[in-house]
Amino acid sequence: MRGMPLRWALPAAALFGIFLIMTLPARHALGWFAGDGLAVQGIEGTTWHGRVQRLAVGQSVMGPLVWQLRPLKLLTGRVEYQLFVQSGSGGGELLVGRGLFGSDYVKDAQFTMPAADLARQLQLRLAALGGDFVADIERLAIDDDWIAALQGQVVWQAALILQPSRVNLGNLQMALSLRDGQILGTLSDQGGPLALSGEFLVGRDRRYQLDARVKARDTADPQLRDALPMLGAPDAQGRYPLQLSGAL
Repeated sequence: MRGMPLRWALPAAALFGIFLIMTLPARHALGWFAGDGLAVQGIEGTTWHGRVQRLAVGQSVMGPLVWQLRPLKLLTGRVEYQLFVQSGSGGGELLVGRGLFGSDYVKDAQFTMPAADLARQLQLRLAALGGDFVADIERLAIDDDWIAALQGQVVWQAALILQPSRVNLGNLQMALSLRDGQILGTLSDQGGPLALSGEFLVGRDRRYQLDARVKARDTADPQLRDALPMLGAPDAQGRYPLQLSGAL
Protein backbone atom coordinates (compact mmCIF):
# COMPACT_ATOMS: atom_id res chain seq x y z
CA MET A 1 0.00 0.00 0.00
CA ARG A 2 2.95 2.33 0.56
CA GLY A 3 3.50 2.35 -3.24
CA MET A 4 0.12 3.89 -4.01
CA PRO A 5 1.05 7.57 -3.38
CA LEU A 6 4.12 7.25 -5.63
CA ARG A 7 2.04 5.58 -8.37
CA TRP A 8 -0.29 8.57 -8.56
CA ALA A 9 2.32 11.25 -8.05
CA LEU A 10 3.22 11.68 -11.73
CA PRO A 11 -0.40 11.82 -13.08
CA ALA A 12 -1.33 14.24 -10.31
CA ALA A 13 1.63 16.47 -11.10
CA ALA A 14 0.75 16.39 -14.81
CA LEU A 15 -2.86 17.34 -14.12
CA PHE A 16 -1.74 20.14 -11.81
CA GLY A 17 0.63 21.42 -14.51
CA ILE A 18 -2.14 21.40 -17.11
CA PHE A 19 -4.39 23.28 -14.69
CA LEU A 20 -1.73 25.95 -14.18
CA ILE A 21 -1.20 26.37 -17.91
CA MET A 22 -4.91 26.53 -18.70
CA THR A 23 -5.54 29.16 -16.02
CA LEU A 24 -2.46 31.23 -16.92
CA PRO A 25 -3.53 34.77 -17.87
CA ALA A 26 -3.51 35.16 -21.64
CA ARG A 27 -1.34 38.29 -21.48
CA HIS A 28 1.52 36.21 -20.02
CA ALA A 29 1.21 33.43 -22.62
CA LEU A 30 1.05 35.83 -25.56
CA GLY A 31 3.96 37.76 -24.09
CA TRP A 32 6.19 34.79 -24.92
CA PHE A 33 5.63 35.49 -28.64
CA ALA A 34 5.51 39.30 -28.66
CA GLY A 35 9.18 39.65 -29.51
CA ASP A 36 8.82 37.61 -32.70
CA GLY A 37 7.11 40.24 -34.85
CA LEU A 38 3.78 39.82 -33.04
CA ALA A 39 2.04 42.82 -31.45
CA VAL A 40 -1.16 42.43 -29.44
CA GLN A 41 -3.55 44.86 -27.76
CA GLY A 42 -6.51 44.37 -25.45
CA ILE A 43 -5.80 40.87 -24.07
CA GLU A 44 -8.43 39.26 -21.85
CA GLY A 45 -9.05 35.82 -20.34
CA THR A 46 -6.78 32.80 -19.96
CA THR A 47 -5.06 30.30 -22.21
CA TRP A 48 -8.23 28.20 -21.82
CA HIS A 49 -10.58 30.85 -23.16
CA GLY A 50 -9.70 34.41 -24.09
CA ARG A 51 -9.80 37.32 -26.48
CA VAL A 52 -7.44 39.75 -28.19
CA GLN A 53 -8.85 43.05 -29.42
CA ARG A 54 -6.12 43.67 -32.00
CA LEU A 55 -3.29 41.52 -33.34
CA ALA A 56 -0.63 42.58 -35.85
CA VAL A 57 1.98 40.46 -37.62
CA GLY A 58 4.11 42.61 -39.89
CA GLN A 59 1.72 44.51 -42.17
CA SER A 60 -1.22 42.21 -41.42
CA VAL A 61 -3.70 43.43 -38.80
CA MET A 62 -6.70 41.53 -37.48
CA GLY A 63 -9.03 41.47 -34.51
CA PRO A 64 -10.87 40.87 -32.42
CA LEU A 65 -9.74 37.25 -32.05
CA VAL A 66 -11.40 34.80 -29.64
CA TRP A 67 -10.05 31.35 -28.72
CA GLN A 68 -11.49 28.36 -26.89
CA LEU A 69 -9.58 25.23 -25.88
CA ARG A 70 -11.05 21.90 -26.99
CA PRO A 71 -10.23 19.88 -23.83
CA LEU A 72 -11.21 16.45 -25.15
CA LYS A 73 -8.36 16.66 -27.68
CA LEU A 74 -5.91 16.50 -24.76
CA LEU A 75 -6.90 12.85 -24.38
CA THR A 76 -5.58 12.17 -27.90
CA GLY A 77 -2.22 13.86 -27.26
CA ARG A 78 -3.14 17.13 -28.97
CA VAL A 79 -3.65 20.69 -27.80
CA GLU A 80 -6.31 22.16 -30.08
CA TYR A 81 -8.13 25.48 -30.08
CA GLN A 82 -11.12 26.83 -31.95
CA LEU A 83 -10.50 30.39 -33.12
CA PHE A 84 -12.92 33.06 -34.26
CA VAL A 85 -11.29 36.05 -35.91
CA GLN A 86 -12.32 39.28 -37.60
CA SER A 87 -10.12 41.08 -40.11
CA GLY A 88 -11.43 44.39 -41.39
CA SER A 89 -14.95 43.70 -42.60
CA GLY A 90 -14.15 39.99 -43.10
CA GLY A 91 -13.38 37.11 -40.80
CA GLY A 92 -13.98 33.45 -40.09
CA GLU A 93 -13.17 30.49 -37.86
CA LEU A 94 -10.62 27.70 -37.77
CA LEU A 95 -9.09 24.97 -35.64
CA VAL A 96 -5.40 25.20 -34.74
CA GLY A 97 -3.39 22.70 -32.76
CA ARG A 98 -0.18 20.90 -32.00
CA GLY A 99 0.32 17.15 -31.99
CA LEU A 100 2.14 14.96 -29.50
CA PHE A 101 5.42 15.21 -31.41
CA GLY A 102 5.32 18.97 -31.92
CA SER A 103 3.81 19.28 -35.42
CA ASP A 104 1.50 22.29 -35.81
CA TYR A 105 -1.65 22.21 -37.90
CA VAL A 106 -4.67 24.18 -39.05
CA LYS A 107 -7.89 22.52 -40.20
CA ASP A 108 -11.50 23.29 -41.07
CA ALA A 109 -10.58 26.93 -41.72
CA GLN A 110 -13.18 29.13 -43.39
CA PHE A 111 -12.28 32.75 -43.87
CA THR A 112 -13.62 35.65 -45.93
CA MET A 113 -11.79 38.88 -46.70
CA PRO A 114 -12.94 41.70 -49.00
CA ALA A 115 -10.50 42.12 -51.87
CA ALA A 116 -10.20 45.82 -51.01
CA ASP A 117 -8.95 44.92 -47.50
CA LEU A 118 -6.39 42.48 -48.91
CA ALA A 119 -5.15 45.11 -51.38
CA ARG A 120 -4.55 47.48 -48.46
CA GLN A 121 -2.73 44.76 -46.51
CA LEU A 122 -0.47 44.12 -49.53
CA GLN A 123 -0.06 47.85 -50.15
CA LEU A 124 -1.19 47.61 -53.77
CA ARG A 125 -1.11 51.22 -54.93
CA LEU A 126 -1.60 50.84 -58.69
CA ALA A 127 -4.83 48.84 -58.60
CA ALA A 128 -8.10 48.83 -56.65
CA LEU A 129 -9.84 45.48 -56.24
CA GLY A 130 -13.44 44.45 -55.63
CA GLY A 131 -15.19 41.24 -54.62
CA ASP A 132 -14.32 38.85 -51.77
CA PHE A 133 -11.62 36.27 -51.21
CA VAL A 134 -13.11 33.15 -49.61
CA ALA A 135 -10.67 30.58 -48.20
CA ASP A 136 -11.66 27.03 -47.29
CA ILE A 137 -8.67 25.12 -45.90
CA GLU A 138 -9.37 21.51 -45.01
CA ARG A 139 -5.91 20.88 -43.56
CA LEU A 140 -2.56 22.61 -43.30
CA ALA A 141 0.31 20.99 -41.36
CA ILE A 142 3.60 22.67 -40.49
CA ASP A 143 6.80 20.79 -39.72
CA ASP A 144 10.35 22.13 -39.47
CA ASP A 145 9.18 25.70 -40.32
CA TRP A 146 7.59 24.65 -43.60
CA ILE A 147 4.28 23.31 -44.82
CA ALA A 148 4.18 19.51 -44.69
CA ALA A 149 0.55 18.99 -45.81
CA LEU A 150 -1.95 21.23 -47.54
CA GLN A 151 -5.44 20.79 -48.94
CA GLY A 152 -7.96 23.53 -49.62
CA GLN A 153 -8.95 26.30 -51.98
CA VAL A 154 -9.30 30.06 -52.28
CA VAL A 155 -12.00 31.63 -54.47
CA TRP A 156 -12.04 35.25 -55.56
CA GLN A 157 -15.80 35.74 -55.78
CA ALA A 158 -17.22 38.46 -58.05
CA ALA A 159 -13.66 39.46 -58.88
CA LEU A 160 -13.34 43.07 -60.00
CA ILE A 161 -10.50 45.38 -60.95
CA LEU A 162 -11.84 48.85 -60.14
CA GLN A 163 -8.82 50.94 -61.14
CA PRO A 164 -7.36 52.07 -63.47
CA SER A 165 -10.60 50.95 -65.19
CA ARG A 166 -13.49 48.75 -64.04
CA VAL A 167 -13.11 45.18 -65.31
CA ASN A 168 -15.33 42.24 -64.31
CA LEU A 169 -13.42 38.92 -64.05
CA GLY A 170 -16.11 36.60 -62.64
CA ASN A 171 -15.22 33.95 -60.03
CA LEU A 172 -11.59 32.80 -60.01
CA GLN A 173 -10.34 29.79 -58.07
CA MET A 174 -7.02 28.45 -56.75
CA ALA A 175 -6.95 24.85 -55.46
CA LEU A 176 -4.16 24.39 -52.91
CA SER A 177 -1.93 21.33 -52.47
CA LEU A 178 1.75 20.28 -52.29
CA ARG A 179 3.97 19.07 -55.09
CA ASP A 180 7.58 18.02 -54.52
CA GLY A 181 7.69 20.05 -51.32
CA GLN A 182 6.34 23.19 -52.95
CA ILE A 183 3.02 24.91 -52.39
CA LEU A 184 0.96 24.43 -55.54
CA GLY A 185 -1.97 26.63 -56.46
CA THR A 186 -3.88 25.27 -59.46
CA LEU A 187 -5.69 28.17 -61.12
CA SER A 188 -9.07 27.99 -62.85
CA ASP A 189 -12.25 29.98 -63.38
CA GLN A 190 -15.92 29.20 -62.76
CA GLY A 191 -17.25 30.03 -66.20
CA GLY A 192 -17.17 33.84 -66.01
CA PRO A 193 -15.92 36.38 -68.54
CA LEU A 194 -12.26 35.46 -67.97
CA ALA A 195 -11.00 31.97 -68.85
CA LEU A 196 -8.09 31.14 -66.55
CA SER A 197 -5.74 28.16 -66.26
CA GLY A 198 -2.27 27.74 -64.83
CA GLU A 199 -0.18 27.22 -61.71
CA PHE A 200 1.22 29.25 -58.85
CA LEU A 201 4.24 27.70 -57.08
CA VAL A 202 5.96 28.76 -53.84
CA GLY A 203 9.14 27.01 -52.71
CA ARG A 204 10.65 26.64 -49.27
CA ASP A 205 12.98 29.55 -50.07
CA ARG A 206 9.79 31.70 -50.36
CA ARG A 207 10.36 32.30 -54.05
CA TYR A 208 7.21 32.16 -56.18
CA GLN A 209 6.43 31.58 -59.83
CA LEU A 210 3.16 32.23 -61.64
CA ASP A 211 2.61 30.59 -65.02
CA ALA A 212 -0.93 31.04 -66.33
CA ARG A 213 -2.98 31.60 -69.46
CA VAL A 214 -6.00 33.91 -69.73
CA LYS A 215 -8.59 34.52 -72.41
CA ALA A 216 -11.67 36.73 -72.67
CA ARG A 217 -14.93 34.90 -73.29
CA ASP A 218 -17.76 36.26 -75.43
CA THR A 219 -19.44 37.67 -72.29
CA ALA A 220 -16.37 39.75 -71.36
CA ASP A 221 -16.48 43.54 -71.09
CA PRO A 222 -14.69 45.49 -73.85
CA GLN A 223 -12.24 46.79 -71.22
CA LEU A 224 -11.08 43.23 -70.52
CA ARG A 225 -10.64 42.45 -74.21
CA ASP A 226 -8.61 45.63 -74.67
CA ALA A 227 -6.40 44.96 -71.63
CA LEU A 228 -5.31 41.37 -72.36
CA PRO A 229 -3.09 42.14 -75.40
CA MET A 230 -0.82 44.11 -73.05
CA LEU A 231 0.27 40.76 -71.59
CA GLY A 232 1.92 39.67 -74.82
CA ALA A 233 1.16 37.65 -77.93
CA PRO A 234 -1.64 35.02 -77.70
CA ASP A 235 -1.08 31.34 -78.38
CA ALA A 236 -2.90 29.25 -81.00
CA GLN A 237 -5.97 29.02 -78.73
CA GLY A 238 -6.11 32.79 -78.26
CA ARG A 239 -4.83 32.62 -74.65
CA TYR A 240 -2.52 35.32 -73.32
CA PRO A 241 0.46 34.56 -71.03
CA LEU A 242 0.41 35.73 -67.43
CA GLN A 243 3.82 35.14 -65.85
CA LEU A 244 5.36 36.53 -62.67
CA SER A 245 8.18 35.52 -60.35
CA GLY A 246 9.82 36.89 -57.25
CA ALA A 247 10.16 36.40 -53.50
CA LEU A 248 7.58 36.68 -50.76
